[in-house]
Amino acid sequence: MKNLLLIISLFLFGTINAQESAWVNFTKRQSLFPNEQYYTGFSACRKDKNESVDDLLILLKKNATDELGNSVQVTVESVSTMNIIDATDNFFQSFKHSSTSFSKVDLIGMETETYYDKKKKTGFAFVYVKKNDLLDYYQNMIGKIKNNIAGKIKAAEQYISMSDEENALKTYYECLPLFREAEAAQTIVLLLKASELDIKEINNYELKVKKGISSIFKSDQLNLSEVCNFMAYGLKIQTGNFNELILLGTFTYEDTKMGSPFSRRFGKAFEKELIKEADYKITTKVDDPLLKSNQNKFLLTGTYWKEGKNLKIITILRNLNTSQAVASAEGHLPVKWLEERGISYKPENFGQACENMRIFKKNEITNGGMLLNVWTNKGNESPIFEENDTLEFYIRANHECYVRIINYFADGTKVLLVDNLYIGSDKVNKVIKLPKMFYCAPPFGTEVLQANAQTKPFNPLRIKTQQGYDIILGDLDEIIGNTRGFKPLDNEDLRVEKRIIVTTMKE
Repeated sequence: MKNLLLIISLFLFGTINAQESAWVNFTKRQSLFPNEQYYTGFSACRKDKNESVDDLLILLKKNATDELGNSVQVTVESVSTMNIIDATDNFFQSFKHSSTSFSKVDLIGMETETYYDKKKKTGFAFVYVKKNDLLDYYQNMIGKIKNNIAGKIKAAEQYISMSDEENALKTYYECLPLFREAEAAQTIVLLLKASELDIKEINNYELKVKKGISSIFKSDQLNLSEVCNFMAYGLKIQTGNFNELILLGTFTYEDTKMGSPFSRRFGKAFEKELIKEADYKITTKVDDPLLKSNQNKFLLTGTYWKEGKNLKIITILRNLNTSQAVASAEGHLPVKWLEERGISYKPENFGQACENMRIFKKNEITNGGMLLNVWTNKGNESPIFEENDTLEFYIRANHECYVRIINYFADGTKVLLVDNLYIGSDKVNKVIKLPKMFYCAPPFGTEVLQANAQTKPFNPLRIKTQQGYDIILGDLDEIIGNTRGFKPLDNEDLRVEKRIIVTTMKE
């Protein structure tokens, strides 16, 4: 009898899965998986004649998963930018600090659905995760990290009692990447249920670790070279002999993703110390052939904050394949040292750039059903371009679409670089280099490269041609409203937007 019931159950399961699932319909999907309760990702595409159904569905599942992760990332950045650029209360300061350590959401509890429509020769993939499940997972993760840190602090203190300063210092330093992982977890918890997160214990642990390191390895860190040496030494203690090539990225101000003259100065000084002190293999070129050929990808980047009379500088070494923090280090540089040399740690147009970012983040497109990758010849992680540098632009879309790219210059000028560039089926998932190249010239400061893609042509913008450039008329709200355009009504209405924050400065 049990076997008969099992056969009937399997038959019913197969019959249900042979029919079109409710989530395939745009309206039903919105109703069944409301944004208040779920993070979701959706992808759909017609099958190529040379492509198998299985291969298509595998690709669509990946695309839908990437979209879900991007949705969380955009939400984190939006909350940080829209609400707390100038906030001073403890909660928002904690969120800002945590959001800079956030790298990639761990999609625990994610459910995956796929469907193939034989008549339309179209595949569909849908992934979703309950926000409450994510909240529980990350709250538990924070608890485990706390226990791990507490154990390491106790071990370090035991080493000190045995006069074994070498192992004590190493154990203290092992706590730093754990703090970065805790901060990343705090980002999700703060995002979903801020009122129930107590960060005092983590902060107290961090204070203990800093005091422990200072008691063993004394460093005044009075100038840039000393700070860089101190941080390079801290990374070396954690990684030991590290033979993998590391991409050194841009250090940015707080959670703004904006670089500055200090970013450039620090990057060059830090690179020297990483090679001299830690014996690391460093590259600053995203197109480095050795970097491309390496199976493991490592990125070293970070942020800096003004704390009292100092700049607090945090660096994180991540394995990009796993998004795991491998090592971390901190340093403090007196602001007075920068002031005496006329080095700014903010971009020239910082105030206006922050206000523009608020406008960009308002009603930003998420879950548009399409993926768009955009990058420059210096990457997409807050690149710095110096006067007379050449800027090259690359895009890749996973669906047939129209693309619009706008460059928002530091002085407020808005230039239409590309409009209604059609990505046909023959160019889907292929790298496209824009035919135009641009040279870095005044005015200097923070610029934004905004790329939008959608399945329908864009409405025309009001422009005037001046010195070979298509200058866009109207304010930022008007331009964004035009470019974000239609509201999706079905599965055929796909759209996406991406931004790269670029810092330009005099050579």
